[in-house]
Amino acid sequence: MVITIYGISASPFSRKVFIMAESLGLEFENIPFTPLSKPDNYNEISPLGKIPAITDGDLKLADSSIICDYLNNKYGNNEFYPTDPALRAKALWFEEYADTKLLELLGGIFFERIGNPKFKQLPTDEERVADIINNQLPPVQDYLEASLSDEGFIVGDMSIADIAIGSQYTNAGYAQYKVDGQKWPKLAAYISMLQSQPCFVKRLAEDAKLFSQI
Repeated sequence: MVITIYGISASPFSRKVFIMAESLGLEFENIPFTPLSKPDNYNEISPLGKIPAITDGDLKLADSSIICDYLNNKYGNNEFYPTDPALRAKALWFEEYADTKLLELLGGIFFERIGNPKFKQLPTDEERVADIINNQLPPVQDYLEASLSDEGFIVGDMSIADIAIGSQYTNAGYAQYKVDGQKWPKLAAYISMLQSQPCFVKRLAEDAKLFSQI
């Protein structure tokens, strides 16, 4: 039975699931929608209303981290999850950091510059954007910069941490935010490297189709 993924490519959390499913070579059906246009029965699949969600036969799951872990455990072979306990814990930590702190800040930029004007017909609060970029984001990016090696991924080989971090920065890029390479050279190079990975290139192409319609 084909897996069904509910969500749109432009969502950083849906992007995590798409990348995981595609990297594992899974066939899936996608039912795209935004948080403002959820299917009538969506709460039966995702009781908290979280996007994305999946069905796999009779199984219904929501929350991108749980979905990715499930797909890896059922269909994969730890492609994106280190087997070493310390490295696995570190990868899961950076996934959580991306899903919370980076969402708060980079997602704030995205929703002000894309979400509000395009989906809610509300003006962008550029004062809020400036505060995020100038005051709130620098210590977060200092932390990421210090956590990166001169080259390569954030935890050994490419992991769920890189997918999560790259997904958040991809959305920020759509909102005209780019990491300052003079202040954070390793982070800027890292984001560029992630977005050149085949799994991200495919998703960026899907995003382009979506954004051309809104």
